[in-house]
Amino acid sequence: MNIIFLRGSVPPVNEHPEKLYYKTIEECEDMWTQLFYYLLQKNGSQGELLYINGNRKFRLNNFFQERWVHNLKKTDISFVPDLIICRGGFPYYDDFIKRFPKAKKIYYGAGKRFFPQTPYTNYNLFLVDSEKQLQSVKAKGKNVKLLIKPAATLFKPLNISKQYDICFMANASTSRIKRHELLLKSFAKSRYTVLNIGNTDKKFIKMAKELKVKTEWAGWHLRKELPKLINQCRVGICCSTNYDSCPRVIPEYLACNVPVVTTKNINFWHQKYINKNTGILVDENSLSNGVNYCISQKIEPYRYYNKNLSMKKAVKYLWRLIKEL
Repeated sequence: MNIIFLRGSVPPVNEHPEKLYYKTIEECEDMWTQLFYYLLQKNGSQGELLYINGNRKFRLNNFFQERWVHNLKKTDISFVPDLIICRGGFPYYDDFIKRFPKAKKIYYGAGKRFFPQTPYTNYNLFLVDSEKQLQSVKAKGKNVKLLIKPAATLFKPLNISKQYDICFMANASTSRIKRHELLLKSFAKSRYTVLNIGNTDKKFIKMAKELKVKTEWAGWHLRKELPKLINQCRVGICCSTNYDSCPRVIPEYLACNVPVVTTKNINFWHQKYINKNTGILVDENSLSNGVNYCISQKIEPYRYYNKNLSMKKAVKYLWRLIKEL
């Protein structure tokens, strides 16, 4: 099978160019790239992953190529695709998709974006992150399935000591969604220590001091450096608004054998990710109780993650959906 994966715009090379390059697929930080690669590898397919607005051509082996192109409408493809997978419904996808009318098409829209941004919605399958999204798309008569979103394979348990109670991974620039203030207020004068991973802001550093939250600000790191930091923590927290859709930190925590406390409002497949084997779902005012529970129960989620949410499981599940098209 010939497959094209439309990945969207290329990340800003001027910010952290080192995270865009890898020599082996195991070194790749991007979960979607790995998922696509292993899908091709498992099923003897060939494919191309296409970014927009870049200038790079990278062939990892004879069946996988990654390209950054400037114009999908004029991009030459060495094969006629049998399947086109779209992450996001960007308008510039349409001209490319229309070039291959016989190809099957899969669409994944994160967050509140259940459907493509343009009227061209003739997709064979919609992948969504939550039961709420599932019902919304089904109501429009579409073929829709819940997506298993794994962590990149570089996330795994490490045998290192636990220096912190809580891990919180979010850049301060996204605080409106990730809710740094809620986290800090939830642990005011708490005995728990917090490791904050991500770009920081002086106002949150000041707030942590005023609220007497024992916080270490680790700053921004490449994703390949995150497992060592996550594994130093007892519990991971995700307390985003409902704008977020299956935040990738959830499977990343679980893959590192770190239980997770999440708020109930987040859009994701709740019981598939958070259950008695992996952590707890709480109300916004109960983050501290959630941490108490995870630590007291000594939850170790890696076994569940490996069996139900791993990259291997996600590839097998996605291929089954493809064969049903």
